[in-house]
Amino acid sequence: MYIACAYTLKPLNKQTPDMNHETATAAELAADHDFIQWVKYPTQESMLYWSQFAEQYPDKAQEMAEARRLVLLLSQEQADDHSFDEEAQLVWEQLQEAMQQDRDRGPDGGRVFSIWGYPLKTWLSAAAVITLLLASAALLFTRQSAEPVTYATAYGEKRIIQLSDKSVIVLNANSSITIPENWEKDKPRTVQLRGEAFFSVTQQANRQQFIVTTSKGTKINVLGTEFNVYDRGQEDRVVLTSGKVRLSATQNGATRQMEMQPGDLVTVSAASGFSHRRVDPDLYTAWQHNKVYFDDYTLREVGALIEEQYGYKVEFSGKELPGQRITAFLEVKNPEDILNTLAETFELQITQQENTIYISSL
Repeated sequence: MYIACAYTLKPLNKQTPDMNHETATAAELAADHDFIQWVKYPTQESMLYWSQFAEQYPDKAQEMAEARRLVLLLSQEQADDHSFDEEAQLVWEQLQEAMQQDRDRGPDGGRVFSIWGYPLKTWLSAAAVITLLLASAALLFTRQSAEPVTYATAYGEKRIIQLSDKSVIVLNANSSITIPENWEKDKPRTVQLRGEAFFSVTQQANRQQFIVTTSKGTKINVLGTEFNVYDRGQEDRVVLTSGKVRLSATQNGATRQMEMQPGDLVTVSAASGFSHRRVDPDLYTAWQHNKVYFDDYTLREVGALIEEQYGYKVEFSGKELPGQRITAFLEVKNPEDILNTLAETFELQITQQENTIYISSL
């Protein structure tokens, strides 16, 4: 199952999560209105709340994942069948009511949801839920087996993708990733990336490999780790946050491999081949939190970033201006934040006509 939602990451607020959520089971979360709204119709506010909740209560991660899958399985059919929507909603209401009325405490003090002693209506409700889940799961499997799934982001947009193996991908603006039709246990998990993404890969019990392939053919082979892949222009760039990966690329008919350690940055380009250096990975993954790091960038490279992520065309006047360099770590909510920094640092005049930004010296 693949879960995707658009989002904009911002600093978490200081709101304290509801205590009912803190103690809720997966079934209770799946029946909670706020949780369902977040899963089906995520907003900036709900993303902030549930992100903070997950950070404060990491022991609830499994319950949240199970509840989310439950909600999505039921909602999968709802998009195509309004009658299903009404029936499923009725079943959920009946089941929630029965759970609320008949919940009691087990011998260890934990909550127990026992079907024994429930009225016939509750039995039928529970059976209906199970039937709907099985039908939705079968339909979802059929759809996944039909063709690979591609997720894409627009300019200025980011997206979270949760894979069925619990790995998570954060897709940067103007990027796309293709997920295989299904995971085969005896073969590597392979995805194709164009643009930029951060990967948090969950290691499997059978140590199944996870392979990221860029549009230029660079392959990143991992077991369980976190890393960032940049695939734009004439180069690929990989930054390893944790774990270990093996990177391979073919140039001029020869394939070269390199094993990376946390803190390694490897660049692969047709012009210069492989280059390697040590960096602070947090600086290269900060885009997830609406920040950007210019590591001795030329203004031409800064302009290219604005074009790639926001869809503007950037033009410079003069021959020397595009070659000037900047090193900066900025919080960026929109391209104006970058342009204002450039204007103040280099005393520039910046104007915009329709979709083109003109940059010149004062």
